[in-house]
Amino acid sequence: MSPLLAFKSSWDRIYRAETHRNAFANAWSAFLDENPYSAFVKMESDGTGTITMVQRYDRLPDILALELGETLYQLRAALDSCIYASAIQQSGQDPPPKEKELEFPICDSQGQFRNDSRKISPLSEERRLLVELVQPYKTPPDLAPELMVKNFNRTLGILNDWARKDRHRKLHLLGSWASSVSPKLRLPIGCKLISMQVIPDGLLKNDQVLATFKLTGFIPGTEVQANPDLAIDVSVDEPPNPCADNDTLGERINSMIFAAKTIVGLLEKSFDS
Repeated sequence: MSPLLAFKSSWDRIYRAETHRNAFANAWSAFLDENPYSAFVKMESDGTGTITMVQRYDRLPDILALELGETLYQLRAALDSCIYASAIQQSGQDPPPKEKELEFPICDSQGQFRNDSRKISPLSEERRLLVELVQPYKTPPDLAPELMVKNFNRTLGILNDWARKDRHRKLHLLGSWASSVSPKLRLPIGCKLISMQVIPDGLLKNDQVLATFKLTGFIPGTEVQANPDLAIDVSVDEPPNPCADNDTLGERINSMIFAAKTIVGLLEKSFDS
């Protein structure tokens, strides 16, 4: 069997994952179009004020968790499928030897990887090494936080953990990860902003204070308006917590897809004659 045919199932699953990823993004955009959040300003007579974000919905649409779960399932299955395809190519047999044991191992320790080596035993040493290099326990300890979301080792660990959890229950989605919070104030004539403290990126709670500030020249009873000016992303209430501004759910999903494409592509290419 040619590599093109052997690995077709893996690629089909990745493309299906992309379809679900896009459906997830469209459903989230539609949800945001309904203005599920609002903000208000509360002023004290001494010129101190707060900007508070209010959640205006009871629960997120069920379609979000369903589409995310399908994305994870297809990507995890694509990796397993590429091991099966590699075993066919390696052995020249279809079905391949030990077909019921074949799986893409994703391990948190070297010991676990050794114990799971039977899952890739039909593969050559070179191909087994490729699988080992992307294992979560190989995550570089000193990688800059902003680069972590692109790291294959960490990405596969998250994919494996979330896909496993989603098989037993829906992932816990929260539509409230706030980042790049930079509130803007519209001040009455004669007022001046002298200080503002903004919350760090993180999960929003209902009636969450985004910022506290102080004005001079404020006359009690006059109106102060605010634009919260922040990015709100759907988040998964599952570890690990984001480690940088770019470590969003959307970027994690994109990194999972890219990692799956790269790994499948490298194994497929290794059989080109």
